[in-house]
Amino acid sequence: CLLIELPYFKAFTKSIMCNILECCLTSDWGHSYLFDLGLRLQRGNGHDNEEECHVAQLIVSQFSHFKEVMTMVWNEETSQKPVEDTVGRMEGHMISASEAKSLTFDKDKLIDSFLAFDARYKALLGEYIHPDAELNDLINRTITTAKKLNTLSCSSGWNADVRQEIPNILAGIFAVFTILKSGNSYNRLIEGAGNTNLGQKVLMKPHNIQVLTLLRMLGCDTHSSNNLESQLLQIRTGEGKSMILGAAAVILALLGFKVRCVCYSEYLSCRDYSLFVDVFRAFQLTEFIKYSKITTLSEDSIAAKGDIRKLTDNLLHSELEKMTEQESNTVAVIPRSFSRNAQHYDKPPHTISESMTRSNCPNAISKRVSCVREEILLVDEVDVFFGSEFYGQTYNQVVHLQEPEISCILQYIWTKRGGCRLRLSEIQKIPAYSRLQQKLPDYKYMLDNEILSMLDEVTKVDDAPYYYLDHDTDRIGYKVMDTISYDVTYGYHTIFAYLKEADEGNLKRKDCTLTNVLTMPVSCGQFSYANISPTRILGVSGTLDSMGTYEKDVLTRYGVNKFINMPSVYGDSNFQFDKAGDGIFIDSTLSNHFHTITDQIKTITQQGRAAIVFFHDEIRLKEYTNSAFYQKLGHQKRLLIEEMSTAEKEYVINKAATTGQITICSAVFGRGTDFFCKDGRVQKNGGVHVIQTYFSLDRSEEVQIQGRTARQGKRGSYQMLLLESDLKLQFRVPCGEKDKYAKSDHYNWLCKFRDRRQEEKCCAMEKNLAKATIKDQATHRYFDALLSKKQSARDLFQEIYISAKKRAMSHIIDLDLAIAIDISGSMGPYTRTATDLVRVLVEGENSITAKLQSKLPDISFNLRLGILGFRDIHDGEKQFEDNFWGGVHHFTDNTNDAIQCAESLSTQTSGGGDIAEDILGAIDRCVGWNSPDDWTARLKFIMVLTDAPAHGMVPSKSILDQNSDSYPVKHPLGLTAESVIDNLIANDIDLFMCSFNPSATSKTEKILSSLHSNHPKSKGQRKIIRLPMVKQVAQNDNGTYFTEGRNRHIIFALDESGSMSDHWEGVVAAYNHYLLAQKQNQNDSDLISVVQFNKTSRVTVHQKLIAQAPNSLDYASGGTAFAPAARDVRQLACTTPPSHKPIVIFMSDGCSKDAKVAASTFTNLNHEIQQKWNNDIELHVIAFGSNASRAQLEIIAAVSLNSQVLSSASTLELTNIFVNLAGCQNVTDVFELEICKRVSDAISNKLLLEY
Repeated sequence: CLLIELPYFKAFTKSIMCNILECCLTSDWGHSYLFDLGLRLQRGNGHDNEEECHVAQLIVSQFSHFKEVMTMVWNEETSQKPVEDTVGRMEGHMISASEAKSLTFDKDKLIDSFLAFDARYKALLGEYIHPDAELNDLINRTITTAKKLNTLSCSSGWNADVRQEIPNILAGIFAVFTILKSGNSYNRLIEGAGNTNLGQKVLMKPHNIQVLTLLRMLGCDTHSSNNLESQLLQIRTGEGKSMILGAAAVILALLGFKVRCVCYSEYLSCRDYSLFVDVFRAFQLTEFIKYSKITTLSEDSIAAKGDIRKLTDNLLHSELEKMTEQESNTVAVIPRSFSRNAQHYDKPPHTISESMTRSNCPNAISKRVSCVREEILLVDEVDVFFGSEFYGQTYNQVVHLQEPEISCILQYIWTKRGGCRLRLSEIQKIPAYSRLQQKLPDYKYMLDNEILSMLDEVTKVDDAPYYYLDHDTDRIGYKVMDTISYDVTYGYHTIFAYLKEADEGNLKRKDCTLTNVLTMPVSCGQFSYANISPTRILGVSGTLDSMGTYEKDVLTRYGVNKFINMPSVYGDSNFQFDKAGDGIFIDSTLSNHFHTITDQIKTITQQGRAAIVFFHDEIRLKEYTNSAFYQKLGHQKRLLIEEMSTAEKEYVINKAATTGQITICSAVFGRGTDFFCKDGRVQKNGGVHVIQTYFSLDRSEEVQIQGRTARQGKRGSYQMLLLESDLKLQFRVPCGEKDKYAKSDHYNWLCKFRDRRQEEKCCAMEKNLAKATIKDQATHRYFDALLSKKQSARDLFQEIYISAKKRAMSHIIDLDLAIAIDISGSMGPYTRTATDLVRVLVEGENSITAKLQSKLPDISFNLRLGILGFRDIHDGEKQFEDNFWGGVHHFTDNTNDAIQCAESLSTQTSGGGDIAEDILGAIDRCVGWNSPDDWTARLKFIMVLTDAPAHGMVPSKSILDQNSDSYPVKHPLGLTAESVIDNLIANDIDLFMCSFNPSATSKTEKILSSLHSNHPKSKGQRKIIRLPMVKQVAQNDNGTYFTEGRNRHIIFALDESGSMSDHWEGVVAAYNHYLLAQKQNQNDSDLISVVQFNKTSRVTVHQKLIAQAPNSLDYASGGTAFAPAARDVRQLACTTPPSHKPIVIFMSDGCSKDAKVAASTFTNLNHEIQQKWNNDIELHVIAFGSNASRAQLEIIAAVSLNSQVLSSASTLELTNIFVNLAGCQNVTDVFELEICKRVSDAISNKLLLEY
């Protein structure tokens, strides 16, 4: 196929074809010829095979030159049922006192109104569609009719006379629309072929349902009311809501109202506006009709009150009183490029006469506007009220202070970002700070708070949210819904992104751009988006039936209590969703999930149909497209993602409903995107098939995605292919529970979980609304004080600034850290290390408080510690070892007491039994501490130190072990991971999981982390911190283990002289304890070499893996010499593989005459190590027994800055030294350099989020 089989040449091929078609239009016969050609391509000639017909229809659908043909096809497929039948199927209800009551309609009156419209529309169309007719006359006649009624208000004047004229005005509007959109095509056909019937088929006309919806919306079916009533009407997706809203906007504007049409996304709003913009212009109504997202309504309302940003700027510069009244009340200009003005659109293809201007049109609407118009809100989909951007959210006003000193400070911070973190006190010393403070003398608190934000954000420029740079305009944008918005900024995060792009040479107008963006964005107000007050709300939606009680209650607060269902113009739906059968699949693993998706797609495309697949987000979408399953789909697959240009999106969308096509997209394209099926072969085979790979939290979203198929009366089907773990994370559906229900009950079962989550969401929205309302009220008090130039404005600014911005940090911050130490038997080898961790966390230069102090030097930190020892469930009374200080409190600020407590617990390891431990119980125990002084700090943390998984979360490779988990299904106390996470979040406690056996605990950590991240009340970037206490080990396909970081080559040099004869067995035992400790620490990839020496030296173990190292070492006896051993050690160290780093452990119980020679050899080795690794060799020298010459051994140790001399009086002490060395090689370093850093980073990040 031309455009299907050659996708890589589509742009070139299409441009050639466009040139040919355009060339045709330059001739007098061009339009007629192209219409005839398009008609032949669409209908075929009876001799074409199926493939040729498919290609022909595809060409017609892809090129706008054949738009008349496509209009004709649409008109032929739209069945106009008798109006009496349509009106008879209308249904509606009204909410009164939280009860739904059926609405009654005056159906005869509605039919009469429709017949009046139809007669008038046909008459006007017949009179004015001819090329010699003056369209301006029709426009003026319609305006004149409306002018007679311009004393209307929403609450009065809607009498019988008005309702009698509405069909006539509406007929004039649609006549103008039809002529502007398709009058030229009609006239060309009439002139060329003389076929009036054919000409009628290319006219863009409203269908019965659209007209009846408008008549009902405007009250033409009632005599009982004298006002315009707020109401919403349900129209099936894909049946022309855009045309209804456009016509409603025109007639309401003609009747003297201001109209705002709000939509789900900016992209769809622009698309719908472009459909009617030429009609708006024809009636000169662009001033009174605006299309936008609903959030923009709030923004424009606030801007009409005044420019709060300009007023705040003058307040901060002590110039507020100098402002004139006119300047104070100036309407704010919203800094956005969204096209709410007609000038942003190209000139419409059908234009009215040049003589139709505002100056020479006596009936121009603008001339009869003498008062403020009431505003009517037209709603395109009821979902706009309940989106994440609107209800309960705030419109945050920011004034950008633009001073040279601010630019200087920002650039200074940017240039210093690579070194130690700058302190506020350092910024306060630079001249730019002093000059800036002189300009803003009363707002030092604000300057310091903003600079603290700068110091924090400069380190996060490469973190999410990720940005996009428009290289043509030097503007940075962010992904918003289905587009990239260049009007969204993230404060200093965006500012530093500009500096980054400047450094990389990516800004075309670097100096100009930086001058504009290097500002100080200061919060100056938070307005509640929900605080809107349109006079009336009217609208159409495809999802009224899916609204719950809460949504309807919210709408009644806005005065909307009438909901009407309009029947479909296409009759009964051809949509298929087999809820009780193959319409729902639930897979238990991601691999099976992807396999099912691929299998279902291939089944559909093999039937000659098209498949459109919706993923919840781009993360899961990319997981699928990066998998081997995606590659199995062949070449007829396309991605539809937000980053694509409008042209690219339109190409994929237009092609999506063609034979064999596969479209993979994220959920954002499930609303409003018109995947119109123009392929007869797809329809013949069953229509477009939609696959949703996740379960929607909102029923309305599900309905919208279903509405991407079976559109305009066509056939189509739908499936849900779900993943069990997604259901658990998002809806808390227990794994395996689906097996308790028949497949036919799965959908209703899932809906129950959705209803519960919806209740939680509604509660959260109400809480957010309450908070937003308080902020809105405070901002309006401040705004009013600014407008009145009151002295109180300064104090009110501080109030709203602190509320909107991160709060000014306190000088003293309290931290509560509960440390839960696993003291079951398996933790025996690690308890010493766990105790060392506690010590390092609270003492010395690497302690938590020391590192926090270096990050946040202007704050003092008070750390309190709580210590819990825990065993397993069946250990009974010994399961928990709580410690009380003062007999009452679980926390103490005496770090020595806490360390001693930890050391005491480390000597009491016992119990356990199975592999799993009661991790959930330990966390729950800590959270439940409720003494009067427990958990009183602002920042609260729990750190769990363990080597085992939680019950019910044992890794799959260990499940078959008979002793793996005594409680695999249910905790005896009913604890679940979900309930534990709920308690953590409810009490605002963060969790650190510190593992001595990452392979055993990884599943536990992943489950807890996922539950925390996906929890509806989880705050921003807060998450569970996972800290491996040993190197993490993975296994490749060959069974070979590898580690993160560099492995080690440990070289033992062991004295086997005669004086060691009585101790050699103990030396070998200490050596074996070292090997065991290495295995427990998962250092299987480390190498072991052993040099045994007396007067000579021999290598008895040469670079063996830990698991392959021998357990026995024979004994030779003899004298003592250090130099031969030093030479062998040097040789082994220098031949260490590049993947490993040498470490030397040198042990002797005597003295030697060649100690200086040995030291010289070690010196040369150290130089070689320095050249290779850029640091000194790690050298541990052990003096064994009382006869060892410590002085000689210190000479050897002195050759390296990374060395130590240790003393051992017995083989027992030697064992402890060896075991400690095994731990320190990969744990102690991690403790001091990594663990403390990550803990302090997590605390400081939480602190910055809090403030």
